[in-house]
Amino acid sequence: MTALSLLNKTAGVFLRLYTSARIGSEGMGLYQLILSVYSMFSTFATAGFTVSVSRMVAEKGERSEGDARLVMSNAFVASALVSAAATLLMLVFSNKIAEIFLGDIRAGAPLRILALSMPFMAAAACLKGWFIAKRKAVITSSASLFEQAVKFAVILLFLGIFFADVNDPRRLCTGIVIGVTVSEMSSCAFLFLFRFVGERRAKSVFLPTETRADNRRELIKVTVPISLSVYVTSIIHTVETMLVPFAFEKFSGDRSYALSQFGVIRGMVIPVLFFPFAFLGSLVSVFTPEISRLNMLEDKTLRNERIKKVMSFVSVFSIAAGGLFFALPEQIGSAFYPGENTAGAIRLLAAVTPFMYIETVCDGILKAIGEQNKTLKYTVLNSALRVVLILTLVSSSGGEGYLRLLVISNTFSYLLCRARLAKVTGARPKLISGVFIPLLCAASGGFCAVKALEFFIPSGAPAAVAAAVGSGVYVAAFAAPLMVFSGKSIVGSLRRESRTEESAAG
Repeated sequence: MTALSLLNKTAGVFLRLYTSARIGSEGMGLYQLILSVYSMFSTFATAGFTVSVSRMVAEKGERSEGDARLVMSNAFVASALVSAAATLLMLVFSNKIAEIFLGDIRAGAPLRILALSMPFMAAAACLKGWFIAKRKAVITSSASLFEQAVKFAVILLFLGIFFADVNDPRRLCTGIVIGVTVSEMSSCAFLFLFRFVGERRAKSVFLPTETRADNRRELIKVTVPISLSVYVTSIIHTVETMLVPFAFEKFSGDRSYALSQFGVIRGMVIPVLFFPFAFLGSLVSVFTPEISRLNMLEDKTLRNERIKKVMSFVSVFSIAAGGLFFALPEQIGSAFYPGENTAGAIRLLAAVTPFMYIETVCDGILKAIGEQNKTLKYTVLNSALRVVLILTLVSSSGGEGYLRLLVISNTFSYLLCRARLAKVTGARPKLISGVFIPLLCAASGGFCAVKALEFFIPSGAPAAVAAAVGSGVYVAAFAAPLMVFSGKSIVGSLRRESRTEESAAG
């Protein structure tokens, strides 16, 4: 899963590099505005289904395969109804949304094209939940990679051939969203194929032990709180996304410059910072249904121990990623987006990259153990804070203010989720092994990466070499004490076993 996820992320980066070079920073800003509305409607069409289906199928599959399949049947019907409503609303009101809320009528046609992908996204969300619950999450990763390949091919076809001589951001964005829509349809077909093949191979009849109505009520009970949380999050984030370009414009007085600034931060810097999260994303995907199974047990000890181990790993990994971004912002920024001034934003946000990673994982774990109401509350509080900061910081200081907003917001969200997880599971941060030692190792790795950068500049690939050196030093510095400690533990264990055997023989 991690290998496929990394391939998917890498393909996404190359696609973003191509599109940003082709449509420019203003075009990227317009595209981000279109994506903000698209994300809101797609969230409305799909929210809660992947998590609720994976959770319920995992729980019910332990007792009755028939009940698990009944969950899928009910989920398909519910997702079809919700996605049809989202499609209709998006088709009817696309121009009004573009003109009134986005302040750019050019977004109307792309939004109508994206509306066609809603039913396919909803069905795919249910299927992903099924495969994750059945411990076949590699199929979902394969589907994502297939989707990325189709998207890349269609966008390349439009931007490189059909619109080769076009420089109008609206038409270029139209070519991109056609690729997005076709790729969503292809991903859905990919997942249905695997589901159909699995059904044919099973050749078994599974009878449910509960009625369809009872099953449906339970699905609604699980899905609605999760969906409401995501709906509120998406709506507020969309409002936030709409406000940011206006705040930039108020500060600079130039709409084109405002879209360019917004495109650089949201369309370029944030995706780069989340590139290493591919390692953790696979872990979370597999971990969610496992936690749901353990959460069914009356004794929560095993669940809590599993969560503590995962959070320790997430903390160590996220600090390593943040350290590399902090040490090599110019090189990483230039490697991904040559010619764009992204180094300052990358270095500033590198300080809160661990908070971003940990908060994302905490949110998934809390939802897996039934704490979705708390995550909804935290999301609303954090989003309200962001809106206030947009109207104050961003309006008065532009891009610099937006970067400060991201630092404050991500820190606040991290503290809320981490405190709640510690309260309900006992998974508290380990200050020595989980914070101080990783920070020292990150500092050592960053120092060595910078020195390697100075040494290898003539090689033509300084960023890759420096990142590899920094990562290697971090792993070695962090792993050495653990290996020594583990070695002593093993030796001590063997000695105790030997003494026990001698005593028994005597």
